[in-house]
Amino acid sequence: MRHFKGLGIANTVVWIVLVQIIVTLVISLILLIAENLATAASAFAGGAVGFLTSLVYAKKMFAPQGAELKKIIRAHYSAEAYKLGFTILLFSFVFTQFKDVHALPLFATYVATLAVYWAALIFV
Repeated sequence: MRHFKGLGIANTVVWIVLVQIIVTLVISLILLIAENLATAASAFAGGAVGFLTSLVYAKKMFAPQGAELKKIIRAHYSAEAYKLGFTILLFSFVFTQFKDVHALPLFATYVATLAVYWAALIFV
């Protein structure tokens, strides 16, 4: 990320992930108050899948400043492949290790973190 600090891209990535974490925590807290711990934990797990995979994508995507287009495109495809694989791995982990998982809050919070990412792509 240090290669893009002058362009503000690293700050944008940090901002996106922080907002994803905040959205995860807010939804989890609301569900903890309104429902129960298992529901809140499920929401947190879904949000964690969202923001952790964003971090994986960001880490793999960055190419050195001035890199040719072919390297940038290769970095993007590689980052997407890592993100997809990590998403599958994390959801598999949640469903195999968390026996009291509630699918609706899990996936709803995951989608909320994706919405943050998509909105950032539109407005940034």
